[in-house]
Amino acid sequence: MAMDPATGEVKAWVGGVDFKTFKYDHASIGTKRQVGSSIKPFLYAQAMEERGFTPETSIPNEAQYFEGNGWVPASRKCIGLPNVSMAGALAFSLNCASAYLMKQVGPAQFSGFLERINIPTKVEPYPSNALGAVDLSLYEMMWGYSIFGGHGFSSKPYFISRIEDRNGNVIKRFDYSANRKEAISEVTAYNMTRMLEGPVTRGTAAGLMQQLGAAEMGGKTGTTNDNADAWFFGFSPQLLAGVWVGCDDRFIRIESAQGYGGTAARPIWQSFFQKVYNDKKLGIFRDATFPKPADLNNQLFNGDVNSIIPDSLENAEGIDQGNGSADEYSLDTTSGYLPPESKAPVDETAPAKPRKDSSKSPRIGEANPADTVTQKKKKGFLRGIFGGKKDKENEGND
Repeated sequence: MAMDPATGEVKAWVGGVDFKTFKYDHASIGTKRQVGSSIKPFLYAQAMEERGFTPETSIPNEAQYFEGNGWVPASRKCIGLPNVSMAGALAFSLNCASAYLMKQVGPAQFSGFLERINIPTKVEPYPSNALGAVDLSLYEMMWGYSIFGGHGFSSKPYFISRIEDRNGNVIKRFDYSANRKEAISEVTAYNMTRMLEGPVTRGTAAGLMQQLGAAEMGGKTGTTNDNADAWFFGFSPQLLAGVWVGCDDRFIRIESAQGYGGTAARPIWQSFFQKVYNDKKLGIFRDATFPKPADLNNQLFNGDVNSIIPDSLENAEGIDQGNGSADEYSLDTTSGYLPPESKAPVDETAPAKPRKDSSKSPRIGEANPADTVTQKKKKGFLRGIFGGKKDKENEGND
């Protein structure tokens, strides 16, 4: 799906591989899948907007414990340095750093923020939402991402700008501004666009911006449990596009590195944007830049996001992204928890129950005496009602 981030005008919509064989529309607002790390930019934006964080703010890269919910991530496994800049954590999609931000913002507040940027689905306030453990549609995610390229305004995707008659006369014209709502400040939106350069230059989608030859762009990958879903959202100052890759049945997965958002969804996005740039009639230019807000006060952030991001981080996409692998949610066998399928422990101090006498049980192949009695009773009962052949013959002798 592609749209103008400033107006919400939908430019492209592809809901499946081929409508003849796959009629299910995966771009529809009603088609929801787990979004994984692609949700993290919203959390980072709220931390900057409401908690005073900046791209340079150093945050701990440590698992966080939430009372009543447990550890996030569940495995408590973190990669990278113990402390990392906000920009670096977003570039490499570090789960533990995102969990820390969730603790500073608050699960309930984050759910409220998603509602504020007009995500239609009601998101329950769980700490694991920091890692994308929530189902949303491609349409909704595009709506949310519009706040970055749209200078802080949330723009609802729309399809009809005007209605004309057969002679080309305009019968009705629609005002797109009715679908726009200010969600975050222009300064926060600008800082987020610069921070989101990290993933497409050095992070989980490294080299994308350079390969396209774009002056400025932002993007974010997303991968869910066992590669069931792969996402990539990216935008230039003039165009926003999102890609989801997966199967109708989420239990069918790409169980290799080819199923990550950076390897499954990003190439589709890159191929699409390459064609857009090559078509001069579209008016989407490689040298377009994001306008800098007049009241930008952050003197520390000089605009070169790469200066505060590590050169590389091995296995960032495969190990510490999305909401973890299935292994991270396995039961703790060292605790006192008793799985449902397990047998209860035997209490040796309790009095022994009398054993059932099995000496009268029938051998294999022999009929059960109780069953024989039952059959005789049933036979007599039916004969008593309907009468047998022999009874009818002897009716006159009674």
